[in-house]
Amino acid sequence: MPELGFLIVEIAYFILGVISVVTMIKHWKLNSNRMLIAVSIYIIAVLVRSIIDIAIYSFDLNIDVIVAGGLTIGMILGFILFTIQLEFLLYLKDLPKLYTLPLICSLYLALGRVLVDTTMPFIIYAMIVSYGSAYFLIKNGRKSRNGLAIGMGLFFLIWGLGSTFQIENLFVILRLVAMMTLFLGTRGFYEKYVFVDVEEEQKIMGTWIAKLVVKD
Repeated sequence: MPELGFLIVEIAYFILGVISVVTMIKHWKLNSNRMLIAVSIYIIAVLVRSIIDIAIYSFDLNIDVIVAGGLTIGMILGFILFTIQLEFLLYLKDLPKLYTLPLICSLYLALGRVLVDTTMPFIIYAMIVSYGSAYFLIKNGRKSRNGLAIGMGLFFLIWGLGSTFQIENLFVILRLVAMMTLFLGTRGFYEKYVFVDVEEEQKIMGTWIAKLVVKD
């Protein structure tokens, strides 16, 4: 995909993210749901990275500059995002005693990257954090019929797939798809079209059949 294509996709990704954050903050002001503010903070951090990516595609910047050993600026940004993501999950699980764990894990892995020139620990870390967060959010979202949790879970799942394969074209596209799933979650899409009310449907069907019988 040419740089212009990357730039267009990244701008679309950024706009969807901004709209999602604005929507969540509006809802948070109405009901003070802590999940809304937690998701907003995480997405703002993601959008900061998006601004950097827009600058990269616009001005042909390079973030693969080596800081030390095999550690690059791009990988440091990745560690920061995964740290925030894991903090987000621990916050939702209400585990304050583990709040320092993500920082310790990221620092340990970053140091390992300096000493050993391999991306495998970073990829494994990304998979554990992304897929673990996705499983928790989607599972709880289905139980509570919470569309935002489903959207955030799908966001982590699809983002994690992009991080796993480490293919730039695929990663950029998957990031946009991930943000679209989150955007739909903030707009009530899953509550309206996915969480079907079986009892209500049965009532409607029963009424419809009764009308047919009366007609006959």
